[in-house]
Amino acid sequence: MKIIDAHCHIHSPQWVKTIDDNDFLIKEFNVKSTEKEILLNMQEANIDKTIVFPMPSVEVNLEAANLYTLYISKLYPDKFVPFTVIDEKPEKWFNLGIKGFKEHTFGQRIQKDENGNDIFSQKFKKTYQFMEKYRIPLLLHAGANRIDRIKNDILKDTPNLIIIMAHLGADFPISNGHRSVKKQIVMTLKKLKDFSNLYWDITAIIDNTIINEAIKILGIDKLIFGSDFPYETPSQALERLNKLNLTNEDKEKLLYENIKKIIGNIK
Repeated sequence: MKIIDAHCHIHSPQWVKTIDDNDFLIKEFNVKSTEKEILLNMQEANIDKTIVFPMPSVEVNLEAANLYTLYISKLYPDKFVPFTVIDEKPEKWFNLGIKGFKEHTFGQRIQKDENGNDIFSQKFKKTYQFMEKYRIPLLLHAGANRIDRIKNDILKDTPNLIIIMAHLGADFPISNGHRSVKKQIVMTLKKLKDFSNLYWDITAIIDNTIINEAIKILGIDKLIFGSDFPYETPSQALERLNKLNLTNEDKEKLLYENIKKIIGNIK
């Protein structure tokens, strides 16, 4: 059975410009996540291909990190599928060979205005339009206003943009020890389940009852496997997945076929 890990970070601490006290992403995960480690993880878990991208934070030199992601993907074209962190230069990255963009609403500081209020971000409108035109998927770690932003902002302006919602659209609140909350996820899934171009990865969801609820609400065709390394290794994520009562056909969709349809020319 073929497997694609659709959510994996490549990172080097040397790309970090500063470490902000408020940047949970960098404080917790400012560790090396090299191509060698990823390849070893892939071998251990029998992963065929991995979608790789940098840590999406304003504290990271994203130009250097994006370029390195492309470099290793060309070095190992049979193993890595490159996404880069979204910016205002989509044509440049598209011409260099990227297959998608990653956006992290908190890490890139595009959820709040200067007064700390939730906002719709207009920053990447032209990038979204380019992505919609060329069917380039957006892997989105959305913010607290995710439902309104999807319905009344992103898909209102670019209704055919392909979006993969990271972590089943979860919040990871400090009050819950940065763990996902089932009630919030289920509400998000129900509010957004009717968008045909919206998909969902199950990374960092350690509670299988949540994944079972997602299958009931969305159907298996909308779900995508990933590890979120270095949060977890693919072996850890697969061990949990194998405890679900899935048919082989459903496993093939979740582990390979669903993301393959989105990316296209993966062999």
